[in-house]
Amino acid sequence: MTQALVHIALVIKDYDEAIDFYTKKLHFILTEDTYQPEQDKRWVVVSPPGACGTTVLLAKASKPEQEPFIGNQAGGRVFLFLGTDDFYRDYEEMKELGITFIREPKVQEYGIVAVFEDLYGNLWDLVQFREGHPMADRVIKKETALTEIISDQTNRALWEVKNVIECVPDEMWNKEYCKMPCWKHIYHMLHSLDLWFINPRDKEYGEPEIHEKNLNNLDAVSVKQLTRDEINDYFYGISRKITYYLLKLTDDELMYMPRDCEYSKFTLILAQFRHLHTHMGMVMGFITADTGLWPRVLGLENPVPTGEYSRYF
Repeated sequence: MTQALVHIALVIKDYDEAIDFYTKKLHFILTEDTYQPEQDKRWVVVSPPGACGTTVLLAKASKPEQEPFIGNQAGGRVFLFLGTDDFYRDYEEMKELGITFIREPKVQEYGIVAVFEDLYGNLWDLVQFREGHPMADRVIKKETALTEIISDQTNRALWEVKNVIECVPDEMWNKEYCKMPCWKHIYHMLHSLDLWFINPRDKEYGEPEIHEKNLNNLDAVSVKQLTRDEINDYFYGISRKITYYLLKLTDDELMYMPRDCEYSKFTLILAQFRHLHTHMGMVMGFITADTGLWPRVLGLENPVPTGEYSRYF
């Protein structure tokens, strides 16, 4: 059996000020920020740079009885532990950015540690474990697992998909390219990712609520039209599903075939990267031809942007 601790909920006062602190002062990655209209709240997830495990869910206090726990979820003791591969690099930078350390660095048997406060007063350990400590390899990987590389590259690819969708001007949304509206090219790309990335033969797979027969077929004209909000909601649902899938996937499982499927899990993933970027390139071409602007992509080395960024090169 394989399980993983996926999120830790951190009660906050305000979404945007919390995102600003964690992304700009701790350099966490904003991996998701999705509005949930049925509960009138946002699903906001941040992750330490380079991490592929547990993430932090920034959960805004929604009831009066939750507010006293903002900044005091552990009753005054250290609540969370941030591991690093270079203690003094991070310690010095965090101080320069105005982060308050209430306990200065101290060498312990397990490594070196200091305690800092987040923007609400929660206490965190900044810790670098000594070489050979059982936790050291959780932070410093001597060998990078294939699934970690896949997770990182998938996260980058999904960011690029989101950015390209946002780059489509409203006047292009229903404009036809190759006899099909722009939104249908995007839906075809997303539907394939939804169905084929994990297991196209899954008997429990359910079509999205927005789907109807041949809506994803670029050879069939559809009467129904999808809005930008419907496409965005579908994208975020796919992104969550794929992220959770990859969190549990191990290297040993890559060559296994999903139930009732003739392809290995690794083959399915690589095939979807190929398909995804074929259609991404087409949509980017439509945008560039119509607007003269080139949507931004990350490549292999550029970091995932946090905060404000230009959608175009």
